[in-house]
Parts: sequence; structure tokens; C-alpha cells
Amino acid sequence: MGYRLSDPKRFGLARTSKQRWHLWRTQMTQLVTHERIHTTWAKARALQFVAHRTFKMGQDASKNRSNAINRLMGILTTKFAIKKLINEIVPKFKDPKEQVFKVVETKRRRSDFARMGYIEFTKNEIAKYEESQYKQLQETGKIVDISKYNKTWLIEERDFIKDKLDQAQSRFDALQADPNTPSVEIKRADQDVNFFKRKLETVEKDLWIENKNPLDMRRYFRIY
Repeated sequence: MGYRLSDPKRFGLARTSKQRWHLWRTQMTQLVTHERIHTTWAKARALQFVAHRTFKMGQDASKNRSNAINRLMGILTTKFAIKKLINEIVPKFKDPKEQVFKVVETKRRRSDFARMGYIEFTKNEIAKYEESQYKQLQETGKIVDISKYNKTWLIEERDFIKDKLDQAQSRFDALQADPNTPSVEIKRADQDVNFFKRKLETVEKDLWIENKNPLDMRRYFRIY
């Protein structure tokens, strides 16, 4: 099996091929060691390209293929990272169709406004730890959960818009059933129905976001 680890035309990163290779070796070792690293968005995307092939080498090395182990020694810079990849990380992903890595965009860097993000293994303990810490801060009162206030207001707004939508729909049906109604009136009634439908979709989407975990909202919906 061949492992092509670099694609200079796609990921230049303003570096030579030798500099890119040393950068990827260091970042890949840190990713295996810590299971998540925070870097620029371009480097995270480029590292994902390399990490999938490194993970395949780890799968081959777990099957006692000496050639794959030798290739891993040329990528990962520490023995601890090689042992952790083969003995701890690879056994977690038994399904071949399972997602191994995840790249998430975070808040831009303040100094130069560069796009930032982090890459991590999907099955790690960091996300569980962050969620437990967030709940602990909520219980101590350091973080105020305003979702319960927003939910009440959104539910009232949703019920109000539903009533308006029913009224507009019944008016549109009545005008459409009358053959003497001008086409302009029917068009205006149709516009009112579409307007309240769009408003209802927006409110239901906001209500769905409020029901989500705030940590998930920040991570997956880019709410900072």
C-alpha cells in the first residue's frame, strides 16, 4: 500500500516541501499525544490530509506489519506517540466507515485576524471534560443560563405567528374560492402566507438552537 503524504499544489502553506514535512511531523506527533491541537485553519485542514494516511499506517502497524511501523517511525517523532497510536487510538475505531478526525473552526486570532481552528480525534475525553466543566460552572452560578428566558419568549412568539399564519391561510383560501376576487388581492394574500411561513421557520430554528447544548452551539454553529 502506498502512502502519499503531501500534495504541494493543494497545501503550500508558504513553505518549502522540507519545511512543510517537518511542520507536519511535529503537528502529527502533538495530535497523537494530546488528541487535539489548536492551530490556523489552513494548517488544520492540511494536517487532516496527512492524519488520515498516518492513521492508516497505524492500522497496518497494529496488524504487525513491519513496513508500516517503519513508516510510522519516519513520521511520528517520539516512541510514546507511536505506541499510543497503535495500542490506544486505533482500537477505538473498529468501524471502517467511522469518522476519525474532526476539524472545527473557532474564533479568529486577534493579532492578525487569521482563521483559527482545531483538529482532534472524534473519540477523546477532552469534549466530555469540557462539558462537565461547563455544567459545574453553571451550578456554581458563574455562568448564567439565559436559555430558559429565551425559550419562554420564543414559544410565545411561535404561537402568535402560528395564529397569524392560520388567519392568512384561511383568508387566502376564501379569496381563491371566490371567482370574483381580483388577482391582485389573491397575490397579496399569498405574499402574507409566505411571509408568516418564513417567520415561523426562523423562530422554530431559533428555538431548536436554544434547546441545544451551548457548548455544541459554540463548536458547531460558530457562536463565540
